[in-house]
Amino acid sequence: MQTFHYQAINQAGLLRDGWMPATDIDSLAQRLHMQGLELLVATPRRLSRWGNHHLTAQQIIEFCVQLAQLLRAGVPLIQALEALAEHVESPMLSVVLLTLQQEIEGGQPLSQAMLAQKQVFPTLACHLVAAGEHTGQLPAVLSHLATALQWQTSLQAQTKRGLVYPAMLAVMVLLAAVVMLTFLVPQMAGFLSSLGQGLPWSTRALIWISDLVIAHGFAMLLGCIVMCGLAYAAVAHLPSVAWWWHQRLLHAPVVGKLIQQLMLARLCRFLGLMYRTGIPLIEALHLCQPLMRHPVMTHALSEVIQSIQSGKTLAQSVAETGRFPPLMVRMMGIGETTGALDDTLSQLSDFYDQEVQARLKALLSLLEPVLTMVLGAMLMLLMAAVMLPIYDSFSQLKY
Repeated sequence: MQTFHYQAINQAGLLRDGWMPATDIDSLAQRLHMQGLELLVATPRRLSRWGNHHLTAQQIIEFCVQLAQLLRAGVPLIQALEALAEHVESPMLSVVLLTLQQEIEGGQPLSQAMLAQKQVFPTLACHLVAAGEHTGQLPAVLSHLATALQWQTSLQAQTKRGLVYPAMLAVMVLLAAVVMLTFLVPQMAGFLSSLGQGLPWSTRALIWISDLVIAHGFAMLLGCIVMCGLAYAAVAHLPSVAWWWHQRLLHAPVVGKLIQQLMLARLCRFLGLMYRTGIPLIEALHLCQPLMRHPVMTHALSEVIQSIQSGKTLAQSVAETGRFPPLMVRMMGIGETTGALDDTLSQLSDFYDQEVQARLKALLSLLEPVLTMVLGAMLMLLMAAVMLPIYDSFSQLKY
């Protein structure tokens, strides 16, 4: 199948252009004629041009929200997809929507049409849509999915905004260090040598570091880049190294608790969403595994799945892994007992979401004074290395 960029004219003589998938130009002209358009020009582009790209989270959120609104208003699914395709600004999204429309016209449900474009839609969204179709609650499921994705997007945006100032301050510290070691210290060394007296250890250490950076700075930088690249490749491709690294991260003093609570918030939110839409618990846990993006927690979910399959409850299975906090275990037990597990998971998600935001805010507020102190310490070292020899030379003067 190909995607055509077409120009057509309607019955009022107005020019229309857009994107539409079709097997050939004749079928494209026929589809446009059914919409009251006469084809003028068509330029083929293969749909695989877009196949290697995911939709952005914001595009999926807008798709879910708008489609849910149209379905609630009583618009048939095919007409709703056609209306969305005509109004979106992204050519890629327009092609995706028209492809979904064509698959549904061929007899496929929306979930199967989305799953056929799994390189575009996340697997989680496809399974949730399938559950919505099965239960007859597709608009509600789309709204819940949009809310969950909006939560995840907002958290990521908040993290990026909070890291802007510390990142700029870190760059300033690095630039100050480079300028100091490659420009200021060599000139200072020549001036202090002209005084003809011994230099204190702080001055000698600073000059030695400056000489080392000037002589081998590029090699040191290249070596750091290579080592970081090798470490990243080892974590990405060697399961044993990835397990060791993520295990250390979970036990890190400040970052470890933040990472754990972030994964718990994500797990509770999406597990509760899938359980609410009618997806079986074991299947929902399987779908949550790739969302963790953490081998230790993914393995813990595998243990939970095996325990549930052996006949144990969710709370018992979670407790046996030793990877989840007691509060989460107790709340899950209460949710299973009362039959309101989805509400309990939603409450847990809100709780861990608040914890994540509080810890993230505290961590980011701690980075700023630390980097400021580092910059101040560098300037104090430079001042001490310069002023101490000058002070010694003045103290030896005789009047």
